[in-house]
Amino acid sequence: MKILLLGGSNAGIKDGWAVQFAERAQDHEVENRFLGAVGSLYGLMALLKRARDGAEPPDLIVFEYCLNDILLLDADVLDPALIEDALEAVMDFCADAGIGLFLLCLEPRPADRQRRAKTCVQKIYRKAAQRRSVAALWLSEVFERRLGPAQFQDENHLTTGAAKRIADALLAALRLGVPAPAHRHSAPARFSYVDAAEARFQGPCALRALSSRVFDGDFLEISRGGASVWPGEGRLAGLMLRSSDDSGVFKIQGTNAAFRKSPRSQMQELVRHLMLLHYPTRRILSRGEIEIAMPENERDLMRLPEDRGLLIAPSIAPFEKQTLDIHGVIFWRKRTFVERLQDFFRSVG
Repeated sequence: MKILLLGGSNAGIKDGWAVQFAERAQDHEVENRFLGAVGSLYGLMALLKRARDGAEPPDLIVFEYCLNDILLLDADVLDPALIEDALEAVMDFCADAGIGLFLLCLEPRPADRQRRAKTCVQKIYRKAAQRRSVAALWLSEVFERRLGPAQFQDENHLTTGAAKRIADALLAALRLGVPAPAHRHSAPARFSYVDAAEARFQGPCALRALSSRVFDGDFLEISRGGASVWPGEGRLAGLMLRSSDDSGVFKIQGTNAAFRKSPRSQMQELVRHLMLLHYPTRRILSRGEIEIAMPENERDLMRLPEDRGLLIAPSIAPFEKQTLDIHGVIFWRKRTFVERLQDFFRSVG
């Protein structure tokens, strides 16, 4: 069986649950495509990208983004409705393709300050799993009532021993069989993934293929004076960027307003060339298209209101030498209140 692991940094660390699971699942072909500091929206984008690239579909997906969704919600980066819609879209993808889906639901080290976000996100995951008959494994179930600081090496990462318990429990659960999610009534696509091949651009811009341990694809490099246009409808939900020492502040022109945003991250202290899905915190709408540009006028650019992100770091290259590397964007058409009510009554009917 071909098993695809989609998860956060716990899936990527040495002797983490994913590494130990792969060692135990010798009878299966296991592919680990982890990316830290992103949530379920990135997991959805990864699936859409694989399908667009013509990758062979797996038989089973282990989806481990509950913990990161908790952290992002706690940091006020995510809207709970975005998590809910992204999970539904992942389940729709797997249901349509006949791919088994297993939700591995980790959580941060117990702390009072994250209790509200944890409760909210876990409720979303539990309801989605129940509604679509999706198998799930919860960290609290593995350790029963004994989950505590001893199982964590830091705030967000499990110890080697705890990861072993997860790998063993996951393998035991998968032996029981994991079906594809149940289909739901006609559901319009809520997300559109637009990659660099679909963008229009002018000025000093160039397409180039970039690859790393966690992500590979075509990126549009935009230098000062360059601009790009991305077709789509809805709210801008994510930008897949590569950050380097040359990265600089860029402009997002939506239908409703314009903002400046930095692609630089404090995480570059650990990963110098960082590929990451950035979540806009402002409401940026597209009715047909948005523009993403690298203006030459620094004063005008810095006068724009800022769309702040998580762990932002200042630019270090001279302004005129700065660039932006962007792979793609994700648009989200949020369900209306009436549509959510209709989905609820269908689920209980």
